[in-house]
Amino acid sequence: MGRIFRKIKKQQIEKYFSALQEGLIEQKREVGDDDKLTLALDSTSISSYANKLPNVERGRNKDEDNLPQINLLMLVESKSGLPIFYRTYDGNVPDVQTVRRVIADNSRLGIQNVVLVSDRGYSGTKNINDCLRNKVGFLFNMKCGISGSLTQELIDEERLNLQDLNRRDWYTQVFQVTKKINWIYEPSPVKNQKSTKKTQESEELYWHIYFDRQIAENARQGLFERIDRVREKLANGKALDENEQTLLEEVFEKHEQDDAVSYSIDNKKVDQKLRYKGYRMLVSDEISDAGKAWCAYQERWIVEDTFKTLKSRLGCSRNRVSDNESLTGKTFVQFLATSIAMIVRTRLRKYSEECKKNTALPMVYDGDCRVLDSLNNVMQTKFCGGYYFGEIAGKRRKLFEALGVPVPDAEPEKEQDYDDEEETEF
Repeated sequence: MGRIFRKIKKQQIEKYFSALQEGLIEQKREVGDDDKLTLALDSTSISSYANKLPNVERGRNKDEDNLPQINLLMLVESKSGLPIFYRTYDGNVPDVQTVRRVIADNSRLGIQNVVLVSDRGYSGTKNINDCLRNKVGFLFNMKCGISGSLTQELIDEERLNLQDLNRRDWYTQVFQVTKKINWIYEPSPVKNQKSTKKTQESEELYWHIYFDRQIAENARQGLFERIDRVREKLANGKALDENEQTLLEEVFEKHEQDDAVSYSIDNKKVDQKLRYKGYRMLVSDEISDAGKAWCAYQERWIVEDTFKTLKSRLGCSRNRVSDNESLTGKTFVQFLATSIAMIVRTRLRKYSEECKKNTALPMVYDGDCRVLDSLNNVMQTKFCGGYYFGEIAGKRRKLFEALGVPVPDAEPEKEQDYDDEEETEF
């Protein structure tokens, strides 16, 4: 298998990315869809025992394994659920530093007219500026916990409005407000040269602020329970773990009198810790409607489901290769397998949704593996002049219909030769 993986080269992989993107745009053009491609951006960590792979480094392991790792970034088209790009990089590189390279990769591969949707790990002033400079649309989830940030300033300004029931969206069930901010940035920064009004440009950005009372209340109750545990341990003279010790320092006041030490809760510190709980801030240069921005962000679950498919359903949580050439080929094969699984999942989900709309009997979803195993049992008989398939009926026939694949006919057919198909020797 290692020899097969080593025959897959990076140039071939990039040709695949370009062809995939062209096909996706052509499909959108055929159905009259002029909207930009909405690409969910996220990364995961792949733990590794290998000591000869150059990208293996210790970093923030998202599986919480005490192992070095390789990071894997993916772009997934939100509507189709199709992964259209991936890249591996050093395991010690934080998410926020990857956006500039993603923009460069998109430009090199000709992936244009896109809106990147990302979680808090990718938000930041530099990444907003990079997207504006390169005409890349974005929807970033901003961090609300940074003291003195613009995010907290805007939340404080709209705090009362976000308690107004007239501001509550009954579809998303959250309070929402949109603020237009005139964002100033340097379109062509020059190293060691200060930015001036003459060189600066401005862009109108939409800052969508949301407040969910239930999330805020859950955070409040969770904090109170943690405080109670700390108080109980202090009263009983028990040792605190690392997280409890941190909480003690954050919200408790220490009192020393003679040789006695006691603690009391500092209510102001508790209020400050809870002040921004339940709030979410989404910023975009493209999406002006708060409801649409909320839905677009919620759809980014598709990239998280892609990683779950890769690591859990397909069992690719370890690389199990010892050299970089094998890693390149194996990661590509894993990407293809993940793409097929995601196409299957997305098409079956949409088929079930259509059945519910039409009050038809929905198909029972058994999981990716069982679906593919069922289709793998379709028998094909070959003979010198062609081939034919066995009988297909019942649930298996419905699976073909749900996947949008023509049901194989039992009538004999001739095999086709494809002139543009290259022969590959393994």
